[in-house]
Amino acid sequence: MKKSKITNGKSKAQSGFTLLEMLIVISIISILLALLYGALDRARKFSKRAMAYTEIKNIETAFKQYYAHYNLWPSNTLANIKSQLTSGEDNGFIIDNAMARVLQGVRAENAPLMDELNPACIPFLEFARYSRITMNPVNPFRSLNESTDDTSRSYRVLFDSNGDRQITVPSNDPDVADLQSADPIIASVVVWTIIPANRTTDTQGNQQVLTDVILGSWDSFAVK
Repeated sequence: MKKSKITNGKSKAQSGFTLLEMLIVISIISILLALLYGALDRARKFSKRAMAYTEIKNIETAFKQYYAHYNLWPSNTLANIKSQLTSGEDNGFIIDNAMARVLQGVRAENAPLMDELNPACIPFLEFARYSRITMNPVNPFRSLNESTDDTSRSYRVLFDSNGDRQITVPSNDPDVADLQSADPIIASVVVWTIIPANRTTDTQGNQQVLTDVILGSWDSFAVK
């Protein structure tokens, strides 16, 4: 004769999650997502920084090739470029759409710079991206307040115009106010752009104030 199986409500295994268990699981998932988002954000910024540095070195190489072919720097005859840069006796400019066409060897209507600066239409460089507003070549980072006169993402260049093989470059050091007070480096041409700084915290865990950072061809990418 079979014995009937006696069941008790208290002995039944409870199914599902209690409210406390659900809150614990949600908390763990939230922490993991926050860690994952932070890692992805850092990886994305590192990738953009690597792209910007590569483009800077490519622009530097393009101008060196330009000098090797024409035996002069473009700044020697660029009297009509609006965004002129100077450092002592050395000259340069912010690379705009017209200068980008010159470096790419692209001839366009109403573009006298091509005939003057690159008459052979040699393609020294191809730029990866342009601003929708300014039409200037820009780095991979997004501008928060882009306007028709915004050059925050543009590339800048200085040449050794006086032939002393030295150029005073901009610095991220807050004590160096301008190019005139910075130390010169040995170079024939330098290129740089502005990128957003990484988000950092102090020893108490408080977020530091973010400031833009200069990324230049004279830098070692490892220190960035």
